[in-house]
Amino acid sequence: MGINDNGYIRGLVGPLVSRKVGTKNYIQGKPHRVKQNVDTKKAGKDFGQASRAGAAIRQAFGLVHQELHDGQMGNRLNRQIYRAMKTSINDDRGTLCLNNCRLDRLVNFQFNENFHMQDALNIDPTVNLTEENQIEISFPIFDINRALLLPKDCNAIAFKFHTFSFNFKEREFTEVKDEEWEIDIVYGQDPIPAKTISIPCNEFVGTPILVGFTIIYLYKNGRRCNVLNEVDCTPATILAAFQL
Repeated sequence: MGINDNGYIRGLVGPLVSRKVGTKNYIQGKPHRVKQNVDTKKAGKDFGQASRAGAAIRQAFGLVHQELHDGQMGNRLNRQIYRAMKTSINDDRGTLCLNNCRLDRLVNFQFNENFHMQDALNIDPTVNLTEENQIEISFPIFDINRALLLPKDCNAIAFKFHTFSFNFKEREFTEVKDEEWEIDIVYGQDPIPAKTISIPCNEFVGTPILVGFTIIYLYKNGRRCNVLNEVDCTPATILAAFQL
């Protein structure tokens, strides 16, 4: 109920709320609770599932993004996962899961928008899944000084490929393979020969497989080796995604 306070009305009067601020009386409509409809509740459940899947991916690929990423990476990843989940058109809203969708919508996701992989690397490796359930990542012959944008003092790099099998319903992941290809950088060196990285996945049939890819920049000085990666110099991406 409203109260008369020396000529000022305080409190609830019918559907109105009266407030005293200084020497003035303000009246506004009573706030009402907004009830979620069924579709809103279902969308909330799906986005919660996307958020949990994003947490699993971020945790699994910790050695790929190395915690050197932009501040919005988590939100960007959750939104992209949600877009991928919506391709599961045979599942009801509120029950969507990354286990049952088109995973290729996650390919080329950048963990670090400060340094896009396509700015760091001027060649595109090709990725194929063989009939034997083996992922093959193939690089053409390339001139390392033309193919890569290198930080100061860098005299070696390592291409790192980290592959995981996921169960997104349970927020579980299992390492499939951790592969590195290290290349020394020498002035006037010959082009780097073509190479194919093979990742056997036969024992993980029936699960989603994601391949994370990053470039580690190194400075070698005798027996010492320093990593040069920083937040504005760490490209990291989801290179491949398959539903085996």
